[in-house]
Amino acid sequence: MAAIDLVYNPVSGSFAQKHLTSLIMALEGEGFEVVSLPTTAEGARLSGRADIICVLGGDGTLRDVVRSLGDNVERTPICVAPSGTINLVARELDYPRKPDDFAKKIAEGWARGEEGWAHAPLYRLGELPIVSCLSIGPDSHAVARVSGELKKRIGRYAYVIAMMQQMREWPRAPMIVRGTTTEGEAFEDEAEAVIVSNAALYAGPFRMSPEAALHADSVEVITLREGTRFGIMALSLAAMLGLPVERFAKAKVRSCRRVEFDRCVTPVQVDGDHMPDCAYAIAPSGLTLRYIV
Repeated sequence: MAAIDLVYNPVSGSFAQKHLTSLIMALEGEGFEVVSLPTTAEGARLSGRADIICVLGGDGTLRDVVRSLGDNVERTPICVAPSGTINLVARELDYPRKPDDFAKKIAEGWARGEEGWAHAPLYRLGELPIVSCLSIGPDSHAVARVSGELKKRIGRYAYVIAMMQQMREWPRAPMIVRGTTTEGEAFEDEAEAVIVSNAALYAGPFRMSPEAALHADSVEVITLREGTRFGIMALSLAAMLGLPVERFAKAKVRSCRRVEFDRCVTPVQVDGDHMPDCAYAIAPSGLTLRYIV
């Protein structure tokens, strides 16, 4: 019998005790031994005895789990039961929301073995893991405005309200972005908005770059020289309509293995959460996450 640490965020946007109970019953019905562990203000707690770690929450909860695992992250496979405000990783890996369907998928994936799982090279901002995305600019300022209470009540729409509130005071802070592409080409841009995608999707079901994917050993770096209201609206509209952001928003898109910033520009958004601390470089950790699918 495989043991599962079921890590859940009790304050996530769509957490419900009924759903947690149903998920535990479904996993136990598939023969798993389940230990449920709530996250705290300090991050995720783990039993240290699990064969599988199941995350019930969004990308931020997943990041907390990866951070807690540290350099041991390759030893224990992960799965994600969608429950957070925005579940970019769960969406990309097509995890079902219904507990019975989810438990069945995990049981089948576990029985199939590692060769059938998804492998995702892990990138970090300094020492902080990035499981789905990062941004610096007007987008990250909006995330910093999001109220935790409002996020719990209305979910992802809290981000929309925060962006509307920000329209009155529009931040613009230029930075120098340097990096190396996957082809070994060095570049340097001045930008007022930067988005880094470590997964296929961004801000929901939207794609910023066709090359972005969890399995890619690179991150997609989107830079916008002028982060004006019009520029950010054009970038958002292009993403929503599936149009090339380079053409319709005058953005630059590169596949990179390392990205550096000339200074610490805050706030920074990582995996949908405001990060008060910052670092100057995004680089591969040399580790790979394994998702049971």
